[in-house]
Amino acid sequence: MLALLAVLVFVVTQLSIPLVILYAIDQGLNPAGDTAAALSGIVGVFVFVVLVNYVANFLQEMLVGRVAENVIVDLRRAMFSHLQRISLSFMDKTEVGRVMSRLQSDTGTLQEFLETSVFAIGDLVLLLGIVVTLLVLHVDLGLLTLSIVPILLVVRIFWLPYARAAFRRARETNSMANGALAESIRGVRTIQGQVREQVNYELYADLCDLNRRAHLKAAKLAQVNIPIVDTLTGAAMAIIVIVGGQMVLNDNLELGVMVAFLFYVQRFFDPIRSLTIQYSMMQRATVSGQRILEVLDVPQAIKDKPDALDLAACTGAVGFSNVNFAYVPSTPVLNDVSFCISPGEKVAIIGPTGSGKSTIAALLRRFYDTDSGQVLIDGHDV
Repeated sequence: MLALLAVLVFVVTQLSIPLVILYAIDQGLNPAGDTAAALSGIVGVFVFVVLVNYVANFLQEMLVGRVAENVIVDLRRAMFSHLQRISLSFMDKTEVGRVMSRLQSDTGTLQEFLETSVFAIGDLVLLLGIVVTLLVLHVDLGLLTLSIVPILLVVRIFWLPYARAAFRRARETNSMANGALAESIRGVRTIQGQVREQVNYELYADLCDLNRRAHLKAAKLAQVNIPIVDTLTGAAMAIIVIVGGQMVLNDNLELGVMVAFLFYVQRFFDPIRSLTIQYSMMQRATVSGQRILEVLDVPQAIKDKPDALDLAACTGAVGFSNVNFAYVPSTPVLNDVSFCISPGEKVAIIGPTGSGKSTIAALLRRFYDTDSGQVLIDGHDV
């Protein structure tokens, strides 16, 4: 709340500065009055407004940054805590690098957006304030100056679908590259043992190239609005100089009002340019937020029943009763497996790779639930 208040104070000072300059030109330079006293008062007011503007800007930067940092820290903690509880079946299907990308890169993108989101509110208020001020100062010139705004809206309507798709593709390819990198580093012993260095390098190079192309496309779409805004800014200022200058020469408009119009038009397109950049950031943050929620929404597959027993002490009897299990439904790993191991008894389970040895140990510790049958400890189904 305090951060929003600082932003609004900053906006008010931004709106006030051109009005002070208007008064200085039309009243402070009036030969009929006490010019020295008027200018002294105007300079004092101007210095006060600038100081308030500086303090408000400092406070908004500090407070918004603090809020964004706290939100991201809480989000990362929530993701880490959730990843500790979800079943191993999710981790079996998801590359570690992709999870790391969402935990670090996507949260970083979201943090960048949060740090500017409050400023977007200030920019919107500033735009509204400038429109109202222009119309109050001179309705006809104000409407003529604002007539170019619909062009920007039309451009934005056509631009939005392409930008959203490009930003999502850029985040996806980034995760793919990070996932391949993490998997290669984790399995470097196997890669060297199978002499796959060149093969893995080529696969990773292809993913990096795909990621580069996706980011270049997103960057092009992100920047396409900026020259359009700059062109419209020049057009609006040309309207003021040509039409407003003619009105000043004909004594239909005061010089101070025309100068104020120039300041306001420049400030009008500054927040538009800022909002354009922030909108691009919002598109990236929206994609990142969706990817973060995909992790947070993964259900916790392994859950205890409300009346589950707490085996504070057990003798150690282990039993499998008609257990069936498959990581993938079409490929069973254990088929109707039954055995009993008495407390203190030593049993060796042998077999070729993929026969289910590690799966038996994982089911015993309930990293997975069986498809059917029971895994028993001291006669209790885990």
